Amino acid sequence: MAVTGTTVSPVIVSGHDSVSCHEQLASVPSAPSAAAAAAAARPVVAPTAAAPSGGAGFLLGAAPDATQQVCEAAGNTWEAPNKGRAQCSGPAADLGFPADVAIKFCSGKACMITVHHRPTSEWSGTFSELKGKLTEKYGAPSESQAVVPPVCRSEAGFVECVTEKGVRLHFAWSWPTGERVILSVGKTEAESDAAIRIDYTKPVRKVAANASAL
Repeated sequence: MAVTGTTVSPVIVSGHDSVSCHEQLASVPSAPSAAAAAAAARPVVAPTAAAPSGGAGFLLGAAPDATQQVCEAAGNTWEAPNKGRAQCSGPAADLGFPADVAIKFCSGKACMITVHHRPTSEWSGTFSELKGKLTEKYGAPSESQAVVPPVCRSEAGFVECVTEKGVRLHFAWSWPTGERVILSVGKTEAESDAAIRIDYTKPVRKVAANASAL
């Protein structure tokens, strides 16, 4: 992958600006523009599409037993080593790329579905493609953060920076009803290796108060 602009300062983009990963690795401003600052001050706008009901073939709000059946029906292996958390060795629907899926349960319902993809190469290109697909489906992200230092703009440098947490890429789509889709790349404290992650989340109400009795 041809990379230019290696002397450019790290880019930090926030608010509603949408910047592709290829743009970040090639030619980027040294500081947030006035337009980006103004965009950050605007109210968050909900995505143009309906909120997702789940991801990777799994449903938000589903019970653990039903989620396990979906996982195993797709020929995958189900593991639940910790209460409230489970792992499926693959997606329940074809994503077009290999991935494993982690599911978190809140009050007995799936509240977070996380797709983990670890490319064998072309990390930046894969991330850019996924961001483009999500933007095509949901509209421009309501939250954006992109930090790619100059030393990280070659493919080899990008992979090393992802592993060492030098690259921070985070794009999120949020709905008024509480659902969120988050695309990010990097390594969390709980993970042994870096990955591209897509999180699908939905809040679970713990209490359903009876207004007439209050």
